[in-house]
This record gives sequence, structure tokens and C-alpha cells, in this order.
Amino acid sequence: MSNKDKQVVKKKLNFITLIATIGGLCFGYDTGVISGALIFMATDLKLSSIAEGFITSSLLFGAAFGAISGGVLSDKYGRRKTMLFVALFFIFGALATSLSWNVLTMLISRFILGIAVGCASVIVPVYIAEMSPINRRERLVTINELMIVTGQFLAYTVNASIVNFAPELNHNWRIMLAIPAIPGALLWFGMLLLPESPRFLIKMGFIDTARKVLKTIRTNNIEEEITDVQIISNKDNKIKIFDELSKKWVLKLIFIGLIIVLATRVTGVNTIMYYSPTVLKATGLGDAAAVTGAVANGLISIIATLLGIFLIAKHSRRKMFFTGQLGVLISLTLIGLTFKFCFHSEIIDSHETLVGNFSEASYLVLFLMLVFLTFMQGWIAPAFWLMLSEIYPLHLRGLGMGIAVFGLYIFDFIIQSIFPWLLNTYGGGMTFSIFAFANVIMLLVLLKFLPETRNLTLEEIENKFRS
Repeated sequence: MSNKDKQVVKKKLNFITLIATIGGLCFGYDTGVISGALIFMATDLKLSSIAEGFITSSLLFGAAFGAISGGVLSDKYGRRKTMLFVALFFIFGALATSLSWNVLTMLISRFILGIAVGCASVIVPVYIAEMSPINRRERLVTINELMIVTGQFLAYTVNASIVNFAPELNHNWRIMLAIPAIPGALLWFGMLLLPESPRFLIKMGFIDTARKVLKTIRTNNIEEEITDVQIISNKDNKIKIFDELSKKWVLKLIFIGLIIVLATRVTGVNTIMYYSPTVLKATGLGDAAAVTGAVANGLISIIATLLGIFLIAKHSRRKMFFTGQLGVLISLTLIGLTFKFCFHSEIIDSHETLVGNFSEASYLVLFLMLVFLTFMQGWIAPAFWLMLSEIYPLHLRGLGMGIAVFGLYIFDFIIQSIFPWLLNTYGGGMTFSIFAFANVIMLLVLLKFLPETRNLTLEEIENKFRS
């Protein structure tokens, strides 16, 4: 194949990745926008701290069910068709949340939006992994993580812009929540232009169609790849899903997936991504300053993810994960110590208020949050999503990924539901110390169970686990 043809293939893969990861952009915006909107929504809808927690986490609860249903639907109907369906849910969910008039309607709307988030978080990494050649899989799959944090950054930036440039705007949170309908529409139109995953096509028996797709995204070894997938698919055709789920090697993979997920959740990453304005406001910053400070979280996440894209192609998955976990552990410990030794409580206007021992105390918390996010997004997140897209066998890839991401959102739902209560009851010092202790335990578990999948094709990974 000539260099010109190789460049055409490269551009085709880049285009496919860009369109598919708009799902990640929607995911990021919808999960990030609540951090700023919550401050103003709380006044309009008269929310208690418990209601704030449930409204924030209701999206995660919906995402848990979206992960399972998205995995099953993508295994049955294909990655592309399912993503078209998901795009419509993104559009409807964004508009519904912006029009909600009380706690119940907001909970229902956020749940619907969560279904789309859960489906996208399962299907997008799987679709890109199946479309990618082995030498580009790490970087292309990690682009989805870049789009997720870019979506969060856009959400923080939009929130801060509305608060700072239109401070008198009534019901500003409705505008914040409606905007993600736009990328949802872009995702729907974009997916109309993309092909189905060739691995799914081969599994369903459409060999000629799969060959045509592969010729547009591969430079060599097309027939060899088709043969490898056919061998795996022929094994799968003789297997019943529920019988397969009872096998020891499959159960081990599901267990490993859930361990990987739990290790990333107990870092408390989404308490920082979702509640950073709330945490910063608790340290004494005003509404506008707290919302604006969250923009720094989004910007650092993008920079760290770009670093992660570079690192993941050069280092083992295990090395990436363990480096990130150690960095996160140290950051959480320092955040807890900062709350304990750099702040004190005072009674102001009959309310107990957290006050910094020095004027820069709030910004020290923000700095440590940024250090935390550097390790989380630069080391852990790229390895996390990549490994989940790799470890499951072809016939269970959607379902296996769905189970893992279901666990992710259930863990997130629990953590986000109780976080406002923990922060209000025990303060930042004890709350972040709990996260730090949980990470020590998970680091020990990962040392024993985390596998290595670098430099292996998806079929080689499957055969490795089967044997």
C-alpha cells in the first residue's frame, strides 16, 4: 500500500474516532454541568443537601442501567445502530432537565439522561477498539477519555461564563442544562456517516461487508484479521451466554473488570468533578469564584489526558495504573490534612462556617484538587477505559463492558449520594481521609489481580484468558 493510501486510512480512522467520541463529549458535559448548575438550582427548587446528592447521582443511577442495556443492545443490534438510539436520548434528556420544575421531574429527567451516558460509556470505547489496528488502539481509545474531560471543561466554562457575564440572569441553570442537546444532535448526524464495527459484522455473518469496511481502515493483514475473528466467532456460536457466564475464566474477567472499576471510584474522582464548586464554596469562596475555580479542574484534566495519550503508548497498563493510584493516594491525604490544619469553624450569622486560617487556604485546596486530577486523568483514566475495552471476549464484549460500567455507576451513585452528607457532617478532613484509606486497600488488591494486555490483539487477549 502506498504512503498516500496509508494517509487516507489514517484520516478515515481519525474521522471515525472523532465522530464516535462525540458520545464521550456528551458524557463529559452532562456529568460536569451539574457542578455549577447545582448552586443555583438549589435555590430555585429549594433543595436540601440530601436532595442535591440524589439529583446529582440520579444520572449515575440511570447510567448504571444504561450500561447494561447498552452492552446487550450493542451485542444484538450493533454498535452503530445503538449509538444512533443513544444520541436521541442525549437530546431528549438535556431538554427535559432544562425544563424540569421540581425535584421529581429533575430526578426523572436526569435518570433518562443517565441512560444515554451509560450506553455511550460502554459502546464508544468498544466501537473504537474494534475499529482500531493494534498499533493505534491505545491512542485512539484514549481519545474518548480526552473528549470526556473536554466535555467537562466546556461545561465548567459555560457555567462560569453565564455566572460572570450574566450574573442577574434568572434561572441560569436551565440554559446550562439545555446546551448539551447540541452535541447530542451532532452525534446522531455523525453516526449516520460511520460504518458498523467489522468484528460485529463478522460475528453476524456479513463477511463481505466487514471486508469492505476493513479495506477503508487497514493497511495490511485484512484476511488474517477476518480469519482470526471468524475462529473466535465460530467458538462463540456454539455457546449460550448464560452457560458462558458460569465459566471460571469468564467470571474471573468480570471480577477483574469490577475490581478495576472500584479502584477508580474509591478515589472519589467524581466528588471533585461534580462537587468542586460546592467544596470550594465550603472553604469560603463566593459562588462566582467557586464556579470559576472549577474551570481549572477541567483545563488540567484536558492537559493531563493529553499527557496520558502520550504515556499509554509507551508504558504498560499496570505501570500506568499503579503510578496513578500512588499519586491519587498522596493527593487525597494532603487534601484531608489541609482541611484539618488550614481551616477552622466559626459561627457567622447563626451558621457554622468553615474559615481559612490564612487567605490562600481555599486556593491550596484547589491546587491539591488539580494535582489529584493530574494523576487521575493522566495515568489512571487512560489505562482504565482501554483495559475495559480489551479484556472481554467478542461475544460478551458489550455485556461484559456493560456489567463493569454498571458497577462503575452504582459505585458512583452510592458515593455521590452520601458525599454532601459526609462533607456537611464530618467536614473535608475526615471525608477525604476516608477516600485515602480506601485507596490503600484497592492498591493492594490491584497488585494481585490487575492483568497486562499491552501489545496483544483483541483475539490474542481473548485466547490468553480462555487458556
